[in-house]
Order: sequence, then structure tokens, then C-alpha cells
Amino acid sequence: MSIIVQKFGGSSVANKDCLFNVANIIKEYFLQGNKLVVVVSAQGNTTDELLEMSKDINPLPSAREMDVLLSAGEQISISLLSMSLQKLEVDSISLTGWQAGIQTCDCYGNARITNVFNERILKELNKNKVVIVAGFQGINSNEDITTMGRGGSDTTAVAIASSLNAKECQIYTDVNGVYTSDPQLVINAKRIKEISYDNMINLADMGAQILNKRSVELAKKYNVEISVISSMKGKNAFVGTKVMEVDNNKNPVSSVTINENLFLIKIKTSEVFKISDKIKMFPIFESFVFEGYSIIIMNLDYMESLKNIIKNEKNITLDDDISQISVISSNRESNFLNFSKIFKIFESKKIKYASVKEVISIIVRKSDGRKVLSVLHDEFCLSDLNK
Repeated sequence: MSIIVQKFGGSSVANKDCLFNVANIIKEYFLQGNKLVVVVSAQGNTTDELLEMSKDINPLPSAREMDVLLSAGEQISISLLSMSLQKLEVDSISLTGWQAGIQTCDCYGNARITNVFNERILKELNKNKVVIVAGFQGINSNEDITTMGRGGSDTTAVAIASSLNAKECQIYTDVNGVYTSDPQLVINAKRIKEISYDNMINLADMGAQILNKRSVELAKKYNVEISVISSMKGKNAFVGTKVMEVDNNKNPVSSVTINENLFLIKIKTSEVFKISDKIKMFPIFESFVFEGYSIIIMNLDYMESLKNIIKNEKNITLDDDISQISVISSNRESNFLNFSKIFKIFESKKIKYASVKEVISIIVRKSDGRKVLSVLHDEFCLSDLNK
């Protein structure tokens, strides 16, 4: 039998109209004779709303109880989507992460999948049902619910596709593929027809919100081909981008990204030990040394929590007026030339910059961020890609 795994994000199932749009997409594939496993995220802003709800009750809840709370969002989505399919006379069943056999490590909040015991999924597929699985969640060795962090539903979909030897893993989003930059910010952004696993991993690592980094790493490891396509109606909605093994040398620069959801901690390098124990509980996005200071960059979501922890420490500066712009290049030999070109562009456009990392990622003020994004995109990406 031909198995296809489909994943739909929160915006794709945000309301009744969206749910039936997704249900009709699923029905079309189902009527073509495919066996379908559908992975779904929480509706719209449900996860953020649950986070705010928890803060109102307890600003510092246990990680275990947070996972119990946040997993509820996906459970709502899978049941409503299954109801939508049944309304369209398509037999379906919804499964939570643990019911679908998603086994994870014991970590809460950022768990990794260790195994997929797919017997239940296969049992339901053999009954000719569409199987709808809650993304982002699993169960650990203590039989506790765990969640996988932002974008974890992508990882769920790829892991299931790998375990079932699926024909394809389709990731549906609100854009019709991967672009050379965010098309909402850069009007000249172009869709990329094919992109390598490595370039997609770099894109995700540098803040692109298209695919979860861990999901692409898993896809590369097990050679799962991913199709990124739009769940929205309209012309070319299903054209998309293939994430697969591609010769990187054909397109050395694939994309320019911006990450505005960051803040930095600035502290004299000699005094880092004072806060090292206090910040180890937070995932560090990036760190480097600049002019005698240690610069630690984190996700903006953690800034308020960190303020409470280091409020009595002196000589520490927190700065959220930053954007990170990254030129994603798979051809390392071209990096030195790209560095030189970037500096010349900055000088001609009178753009100030703070530092440059090894992978050509630049930290600038937020007021310069989108200008830098457009300038670098037009310089490096306006070529006939993938023709």
C-alpha cells in the first residue's frame, strides 16, 4: 500500500472553515487510494494562550505539568479534524502521541523522539481509516506526556513517515514552498523548487519558520523526502518545494533570513562564571566573544524569566533591540568572498553592524534589520534559481 504522511500547522486548522479546507485536501488524496496519516498542530494561537494561562496561575510551573497542559492543544485539533472528515463521509480516527506509539526521551519541553511503535497506526490504516495523530507530543519511559518544543509537529510527521517507509511526507503551511527570503518582507523573494537537507537545516537554524530543524535532520538521516506546500486555496497553491538530496554547488547561496525574536546578554568575559549556573537552564541560541565581552544570544521568549533570575547581578546588559540576518550558503569556499561583498554593501548603504559569525550571520539593530535583509537578498539571491 502507498502511504502518505501529511502535516498541517496551526494556521491551517485555525477555525471551522480551515478545518473543512484541510478535510477536503485529505479526502482528495484518500479517494485516490492512498493510505493517509495526518499529523496536526494546535489551532492558531492555542499554545500561546495556554502559556499565558499558566503564567497567570504560576510563573514558574514544573516542566512536567507544562507538558500536560500544552499537549491539550493538539488533542483538540485532532478530534475536530476527525469530526470534519467524518462529516465528509471519510472514516477517520484521532490518536494522541502516546496512542500513536511516539516514544521520547525523559526530557520535558524539548523532548526527542527515540522510537515510533507504529502497530496501532498500521492497525487503523488496515481498516481503511485516515489516521490523525497529535503532533508535538509523545510519552517517555515514566509514561509521562512530553512535548517537543516549537515546530515539534514537523518532527512527529517525519518520524512517522520514516517508521512507515512512507512514499512522501507533505508539510502544509500558509506559503507555497520555501523562498529565498520571507516573501512577506522581501517582495523579490523567489520560490525554490528544490533545496538540500543541509541548506534547509541551516535555514531553520537561523530563524526561518518554515520547518523545524530537528525534523529536517531526521529526514536527512532516514532519507525522507519532504514536500513543503500551501494548505490555502488559489493558483499554484500546491506547487511547493522539495527538501531532498540536492547538489549544493548548483546554488551556493540559497536564502537570506531574518530572526527578530532574539535578545542578547552582554557581560565581561572574565565575569561570565557569575551567571553561568543561572542561565544553563535556558537554551542558548548563539554565543561569541566580541571586544572583551561575552555575547550570549537567546530566544526572546525567555527574556522575562531571565530578568527575574539575574536581577541582582551587576554589569550585565540585556538588549532586545537586535535582529540577526543570515546568508545561507552551502559552498564554504565562497564564504570569504561573501564576507568581503557584505562589508562593501554595508559601507555603501551606511548600515552599522555589530559582529559577523563564521556562517555569515550578522547582528544589527532592529531598525536596520529589514533593510539589511532586502539589500543582501537582492545581492545574493536574485538569480535564476533551479532552472
